Amino acid sequence: MAKDSAIKREIAKLNKIFAEIPDDKKELVEGLIQNAAFMHVELQDLQEEIKKNGAVIPCQSGNGFETIKDNPAQKAYTTMIARYSAVIGQLDGFLPTTKAKEVSKAGDLLKAFIAAGKPE
Repeated sequence: MAKDSAIKREIAKLNKIFAEIPDDKKELVEGLIQNAAFMHVELQDLQEEIKKNGAVIPCQSGNGFETIKDNPAQKAYTTMIARYSAVIGQLDGFLPTTKAKEVSKAGDLLKAFIAAGKPE
């Protein structure tokens, strides 16, 4: 249950960050935002596991010898962080560029000026 609420908080945070995505693209990015939120929460859990037990963990081989192996959480973290970065990059690509924002703002100002009409 705590994980679900953490995911919902992350979705809300990402929705706020990516609020400027044009309306015609919002449906496309909804799934990306949900996946990014899930991965963010999972990455935090994996980080805690790695901090607690390390990147390598002791284990016994089939012959009964003590050995060490990569912590499975480390491998999962490495894979997921790459995918998370890719999803965030995709989301960022949907944001209007600064130049587009400036042009849009200038257009809004021009529309307001025209709508105001001639002074009498």
